[in-house]
Amino acid sequence: MNEQRTAPPRPPFWREYWFEIIWLLLALLGVFLLVERMNLRAILRRVVTEAVRWLARAALHIGQGIITRIMHTTISDAIGIILLLIAMGVLLWRIRWRIMRSSRWTRTVCPLCGSGLHRIHRRRLDRVISLLIPVGRFLCKNPECRWTGLRVTTSRARRRSSRSDA
Repeated sequence: MNEQRTAPPRPPFWREYWFEIIWLLLALLGVFLLVERMNLRAILRRVVTEAVRWLARAALHIGQGIITRIMHTTISDAIGIILLLIAMGVLLWRIRWRIMRSSRWTRTVCPLCGSGLHRIHRRRLDRVISLLIPVGRFLCKNPECRWTGLRVTTSRARRRSSRSDA
């Protein structure tokens, strides 16, 4: 039999070179702004200046509102706000603590079929979640199941999975 090998499909041009394309376009825009004769620099400078002034006025207005609110806050209001913030912080810390120690989230076995899991690349949202709780994305080794999801990745979880494998 004469089998032909086909090369793996290449990703689309944009997906492969998006970073370079954007920087090239920015460089071309810079060159254009340097040599153009339509007075775009003055227009652009005026737009940027007005935007910065508007943002400064908005920040000043917000700052004045905050200061006014603080000036009219009583001691009991301040204590109430502080207690509320502390209670919320402790509750969030406790939720994180429970999730990181829960066998439901730390086991490295498939929740659907019980097979082993292996790590795969995380998504962007997974990385954001990892700022609060260290998570990894896993895929079921069972080809019929193919479950994918997040698991808390701690040294305790790795020890638990190695003990259950032995």
